[in-house]
Amino acid sequence: MVVQVKPFTKLAAVYDDLMVDIQYESWIDFMLTVVEKRGLKDSKALELGCGTGNATVVMNSRGFSVTGLDSSPYMLGFARSKLPSLQFVRADFETFVLDERYPLVYSVFDTLNNLLDPSAFRNMAQRVFKHLEASGIFVFDLNTTIGLRELWDGNRIEGSVNGVDYIWEHSFDEANALARIEVSWENNGQKFREVHFERGYDIGEVRNIIQAVGFTNVEVLVYPSGRPATGDEPRVWVVAKKGV
Repeated sequence: MVVQVKPFTKLAAVYDDLMVDIQYESWIDFMLTVVEKRGLKDSKALELGCGTGNATVVMNSRGFSVTGLDSSPYMLGFARSKLPSLQFVRADFETFVLDERYPLVYSVFDTLNNLLDPSAFRNMAQRVFKHLEASGIFVFDLNTTIGLRELWDGNRIEGSVNGVDYIWEHSFDEANALARIEVSWENNGQKFREVHFERGYDIGEVRNIIQAVGFTNVEVLVYPSGRPATGDEPRVWVVAKKGV
């Protein structure tokens, strides 16, 4: 029998197995190149949606002191086990309040697509703006609406890694720009299913939200070239600066 559970609960135990091929190091190195060109000099950062800490580990290896923030206590448990000396905080993107201010806030692996409407995205951006230093930088990646529609709709992936048999099934709701991701897996004789949703965002929509909360110099870039996005990309990186 397959047991359906809430998102990012049971998945935490097999997440790293399922993401073994994800190029966290390449993403982080691209991100650091981008922000260093735009004036980042400090090595303190806040990561939104740190999950099990895979990107956090890379940032730590690059000399950064990172505070990891995530809403899932299950994912955070694995992050803390990897990096016990760092601070990890369980909090919601829309409401988090921390005592620190950061020169860099970042988020990777389409984490912010989990914000399912523009008002939620705006609330998150306001929180980030408040927690950045005077000339701080906010950088993140996103799946665009085009990406979720063309690359995900009707997609099904089956495989096995490290003893975990899995199935990913994707569908796309055009009217609401919502992708539905159903992941099922079997591990040690137990079968689980989680259903996740992501909202696609167009670059103009994101730019308007980010600028409305006070960010300036908002750029939308393409990985790995770093060229400006034209609007037809499936995935983009957004870089925004607080202040001039």
